[in-house]
Amino acid sequence: MGKLVFLSGAGLSAPSGLSTFRDNDGLWEQYDLDIVCNYQTWIKNFNLVHEFYNKRRLELRKVTPNKMHEKIAEISKRFEVINFTQNVDDLLERAGCENVIHLHGKLLELHCTNCNDITKLNLNDDLEFKFENCKKCQSKLIKPSVVFFGEQAPFYTDLYSTFYNLNEDDLVVIIGTSGAVININYLLRFAKSKNILINLEKNKYINEALFSHIIYKSCDECIDELEQIIQEWNS
Repeated sequence: MGKLVFLSGAGLSAPSGLSTFRDNDGLWEQYDLDIVCNYQTWIKNFNLVHEFYNKRRLELRKVTPNKMHEKIAEISKRFEVINFTQNVDDLLERAGCENVIHLHGKLLELHCTNCNDITKLNLNDDLEFKFENCKKCQSKLIKPSVVFFGEQAPFYTDLYSTFYNLNEDDLVVIIGTSGAVININYLLRFAKSKNILINLEKNKYINEALFSHIIYKSCDECIDELEQIIQEWNS
């Protein structure tokens, strides 16, 4: 029996109520992403960066895992699963998933850029950064542990290695991602696996020919279809 690989994006958490980069309203529209998500300028815009991420953490407190988060957690208990996500929220973990690989960091963590000391936050904590110095080295440069534009994403090596080594017995589920940030076509170019695409709608970035099954629905509306495909793969 092969392994099951999930790669999820913002569309996975959208049904829970978390806005995405490309939403026309909500938190993202209130800020210039070149200012609050830019590795080259984040120190210059220190206060605004933390204002933005404080609000994102407070937004996270208001939402709960949706049906697809829970389904992925349930599947993870039945099969060997590698769970990559581009999302910085903790909804997969709250649904019961373990060992989630967050390609773009974690919203509930901050770290000192001087000594790399990590502060982990809990939803029951005060989620707002109070502009305090690092407790370990007293540096002022505390950064949200989210990968900014222009910053190296440390787990991309694991992502590309996993996809490069896929074989005929493996199953890949690409879910809720446009392919604009991570090149899905490049990831799957040599993959021998069976591939499923679950997205809200068709887009110009992802080549449909790479997939044996394509579902254009909100991810929380296709639980039964995903289960049927997995059962067929497992039979």
